[in-house]
This record gives sequence, structure tokens and C-alpha cells, in this order.
Amino acid sequence: MPGARLDGRTVVVTRGRGDSDALADRLRALGAEVRELPSIAIGPPESWGPLDAALRALDSFEWVVFASGNCVERTLARMAALAIPASALAARRLAAVGPATAERLAREVRAPDLVPAEAKGEVLARELAPHVRGRRVLLPRAADGRPELPRGLSAAGAILEAPDAYRTVAAPAEALRPLAGWIAAREVDAVAFASPSAVKAVTGALGADAALLRGVLLAAIGPTTASALGDAGLEAGAVPAEFTAPALAEAIAARIGARP
Repeated sequence: MPGARLDGRTVVVTRGRGDSDALADRLRALGAEVRELPSIAIGPPESWGPLDAALRALDSFEWVVFASGNCVERTLARMAALAIPASALAARRLAAVGPATAERLAREVRAPDLVPAEAKGEVLARELAPHVRGRRVLLPRAADGRPELPRGLSAAGAILEAPDAYRTVAAPAEALRPLAGWIAAREVDAVAFASPSAVKAVTGALGADAALLRGVLLAAIGPTTASALGDAGLEAGAVPAEFTAPALAEAIAARIGARP
């Protein structure tokens, strides 16, 4: 449905301003009313020690692998704190899990050397496998990140270091519970999720009321987030072909269109 719009529709974005500007901005450009419901915050890891040690030895790694834009952002911020220039990262071979992460790398460092055909950790590990056997690989990651990528890299024979670069913290449940009331009052047409952490935070906060989410379109930025919805007994009704925030907005518009 090319050119679909969202006039008269209300979409809830489950990450706050600063994390999801591109999604909220595109939804508004398509005519939607956007309600931002911050479900997660990004915090420091329990210790900077492992990441700092790896970054100080950056030239010993052949590959640096990123599974999210947050990983790129937090790694670069820590490098700046340690007075390590971004050029040190640019000198490594770089891999990104998908187009949004690749775009962040290209903007902040340089275009990555490898982006898999499908934005999944296990696919990235599989496509990296021929390149990493016996090679030192750095994977800065979320403390609660999914295991498929590090597991796959280790199985491929990489000499892997995977220090925590950040951790996600769920918003207080009371801050997320208004969503149930909005859905019950039919004030919301769609809820957009940009990470498995956001799915977990929202469904955890709603408890039994998470069943109300079945009454609206649930949109996931990619298959990993869609899988998290499935794990919660929910179904993603919109998943874009390209796993970026603007594409997610377009997928929502294509699915429900403007209010008649």
C-alpha cells in the first residue's frame, strides 16, 4: 500500500524521546498522533572494567561486531571517555547486525564491512563464521542481550570478548500501566516496539492486562522483536522488510492506513 497515511490514527511508541525520534517523527509526518511511552532506559554496566580493557587493546582485535545502535553509541561514548579516537575503531573490520546499526556506524565511524542478509544475531554469526576462526573478535553488548550472536561466534571458532557496554532498565510499572486504559478506551490504534527489552518491560508492567494488546496492531522493528512478542503470547501484525525506524512507521501505515 504505497503512500499510505495515518491521519486520525494514534500510535504508541514504547521508547522515549532520544531513543526513537526517527520513528516518532516519521509517524507524525504520516499524520499520526504519537504517544511516547518510555518503557526502558539505558544505564551503565555494573563495571566498566572489561569494556575499558578491551577498548585499550582495540588494535589486538581483527573484528568489532555490533548488535544494535545502542552498542555503537555506548562504545563510542566510552572510547571518548578514555580518550581513544574513533579512528582506532575505523581501523578494525566492522560488522553490524542490520541496516539501522549499519547506518549508525556509517554516520559515526565508517560503513561496516559486513551486514547480514537478515537482521538476526544468528545470521550475522553465520555470515561472519568464515572470517573469524582463530581471530580475536570484540562484541560490545547489552548486559541482558540475546545469546545467539555470542554463542554463534564462539561456535565458529572466534576468540571472543563480549564485555557489557550498557544495560537496559525497565521503566517503573506504574509509568507503563496507562497503556491498558488507553487501549480499553479505544484511544490507540497501534503500539510500536523497537526492541525485545521494550516488549518485556511493557508486558511485564501490564501483567494480566497485557491481553488487551491483542486488540490493537502490534508493530515490531524486526524479527527478534517480533519473536519477543510471540514469547509473550502476542503477534506482531506489522514487521518492515527493512529493519529501521522509518520503515517501521511505513509498515504501520501500510497495515492500517488512515482512519476512514
